[in-house]
Amino acid sequence: MTLARLGLTAAEFEQVTGWEIKPEGACKQEVCVPLPPLDVDAEGRIDITLVAERLGMPIAHDETHGLWALGPRSGDRRVLDSARMPDLVLQDFDGDAFDVASRRGRKVVLIAWASW
Repeated sequence: MTLARLGLTAAEFEQVTGWEIKPEGACKQEVCVPLPPLDVDAEGRIDITLVAERLGMPIAHDETHGLWALGPRSGDRRVLDSARMPDLVLQDFDGDAFDVASRRGRKVVLIAWASW
């Protein structure tokens, strides 16, 4: 998810991630991850970097555009294990059809370009 700032209220954090900030920690369904005491500013916002670190949520910053990207929880750092690519047939450099599924189980790098 894309964020304009790292300071979010507990309600905003729950809305974008599904994780509720409770006294016992960050909780989602039956899972609760203990958190240290969080500093809350005058507007009720917390710096989510600490929460994200505890939950194993990667954070990326686009300094040029002032945006942050917060990834899903990855306790064992294997975020995309359950992701499945849809069937996709592309043209190779010679114009022949290439079925990406033929590479299933192997790492594949797709490079896309757009003129806009």
